[in-house]
Amino acid sequence: MIYSQWRPTGGYDYFETNEVAPLGNDLPTPQLREVAGIGAPSVEAGRVIPSGARHVGSGPDARGVIAPMSDQRGTLGAVTSMSPALAFAAGAAAVGAIWLIDRKWK
Repeated sequence: MIYSQWRPTGGYDYFETNEVAPLGNDLPTPQLREVAGIGAPSVEAGRVIPSGARHVGSGPDARGVIAPMSDQRGTLGAVTSMSPALAFAAGAAAVGAIWLIDRKWK
């Protein structure tokens, strides 16, 4: 089977395994982690690439089974999974720091 994993720089990396797709392509439903009650982030959706898969190329379009991103830095997943109180505290601290810096420059 072929797995496609999206790259943040664009395009997809292709991985191949010795697996054979089940009859009718009826793969099991992946278990996705829900974030903030609205569903799973798109970068986490997909089926995990098996450990024996080998990289067989890259291209502009997805082929076969879609896999989650390998590196999820730069996404909002980390922000949306934090508690509202922590998000508010982080935002207040950022606004306070900007206000202090701006005040010193005047």
